[in-house]
Amino acid sequence: MPLPRASLKSFLSSARSALNHAGQQSSPVTFVIGNEAAGTQTFLSYQPNTFYIPLSNIPRADLNLRPELLPILSRANLKPSDLITLSDLPFFASESSRLAPEKTRWVLVDHNVMVGELGKIYANRLVGCIDHHEEENKVPKDTGEEPRVVQKCGSCSSLVVQYCKEAWDSLAAESTQKEEARWNAELARLALGPILIDTSNLKNESKTTPTDVEVVKYLEHWINAEEEKQMIAEHYFKEISDAERDVDGMSLYDLLRKDYKEWNNNGTPLGICSVVKDMPFLVEKAGSNEKFLSVLEDFAKERKLSVCSVMTRTLIDNVFKRELLVWGMDRKGVESALKFEEEATQSLDLETWKDGSLDLERADQWRHCWSQGRAQDGRKQIAPLLRSAIST
Repeated sequence: MPLPRASLKSFLSSARSALNHAGQQSSPVTFVIGNEAAGTQTFLSYQPNTFYIPLSNIPRADLNLRPELLPILSRANLKPSDLITLSDLPFFASESSRLAPEKTRWVLVDHNVMVGELGKIYANRLVGCIDHHEEENKVPKDTGEEPRVVQKCGSCSSLVVQYCKEAWDSLAAESTQKEEARWNAELARLALGPILIDTSNLKNESKTTPTDVEVVKYLEHWINAEEEKQMIAEHYFKEISDAERDVDGMSLYDLLRKDYKEWNNNGTPLGICSVVKDMPFLVEKAGSNEKFLSVLEDFAKERKLSVCSVMTRTLIDNVFKRELLVWGMDRKGVESALKFEEEATQSLDLETWKDGSLDLERADQWRHCWSQGRAQDGRKQIAPLLRSAIST
């Protein structure tokens, strides 16, 4: 029997209740979890007879580091307090009070491998994924009724909507409640936000795919069916983009961890910080080159990284620019960083930043910072290059 429709707010309330009672249930609970960037795509997976718990992959305190969530959530009649986060999942607690792995099932969205502490505990309980990153081959090939989608797309949100479209249309066709038009519009606005950001409002030709374009039209159909005036995507995009870049009040440490992802290849930990400001902004916030590097070194050592990288991205005079810093923190890290430089300098069109003022070359540490000519290549392209350098 299909589950009844409800508003997003009501659904999240029910999901929180289900999580609170998960340990007492005879059957396992199914989580849908995004990557550490904590996007909103986790709300969208749907099967008529399965109740999913959408989990934001960050602690609750770190929601403050995601100002871009506010305009998206507000258009879906949600607040950050409505979200379910890692702080609501008792896996940080002692093993005796932790939600047992056999009590769980996990569907990954916007990544296809579990990392960190969560991965150590629950990686063997993966049952599906929807992702647009490089295939990691960690999710079982046969996922039964659960999705297993790994394909190129500008935004993972587009793939999620595409996968759920048939079920969404079926629910809408059976709709009898007047408020369901509002619920469809709220869900559509929630899904549309990440697509607009990921594809620069469909204007980034190197990222945008026909799937993104098709899905945006589909979502706008639901939105405009409920709104008196047609929503202008350009205005929505600017609202989210402005919020995303409103980070001037954050500390340098918070900027580094705001959009941070970590991998461990062959026992060599790699961390990548993605920042929506340029390198001069980070150096100025720290006070000097030396102070910036000191904060970054402490950040890397705290996480026991062998390789630490910082990616910046800015839009200046309608020109998109990127910078890239890679720091080998130990001998294995140095070896990996040198391998990356050899393999990526030409493909990413890297040029030394500011006459090498942030560079360091020693046997036990190696650090280079570059201006990146191929500004269209972001973490989705650079992370595989770094991970390949570590693996070889």
